[in-house]
Amino acid sequence: YVGEISPRKLRGFANSTSSFFWSLGKAIGQISGQRELLGSQTLWPMLMASCGVPALVQLVTLPFFPESPPYLLMHKGDQEGCKKAIRQLWGEGQHQAEIDDIMKEKATMKNTKILSVLELVKEPAFRWQLYMIVILTATIQLCGINAV
Repeated sequence: YVGEISPRKLRGFANSTSSFFWSLGKAIGQISGQRELLGSQTLWPMLMASCGVPALVQLVTLPFFPESPPYLLMHKGDQEGCKKAIRQLWGEGQHQAEIDDIMKEKATMKNTKILSVLELVKEPAFRWQLYMIVILTATIQLCGINAV
């Protein structure tokens, strides 16, 4: 959501920031799971329940956020809703360039065929990319970084 609602010039920053906070959350979870903090037999239910706090915050706050402008324009075809969402998220101003970019992206996506997972696996042009992704993902899981 954060990547979609941010302006194009800030999209990379927003996406990398969310990755940073995911990693920070993992680190905080591992640190608070130590026996000296919340990892004891009597306190582990508190540790497990602490995962619900961010979920509760999202559950309460997300209904007040508008839908993502690219979703409104590309999937629903609601240009007025898109403009309203952009004004609500980014403030008043001239945002026609961003709307034009979304329209160009929509036109590009119209000409693109969406492959199913089975079609993607069978397609020889993507075979080496799939091999690399599988190998990289497996080595990340097996390298021990989660243990650290």
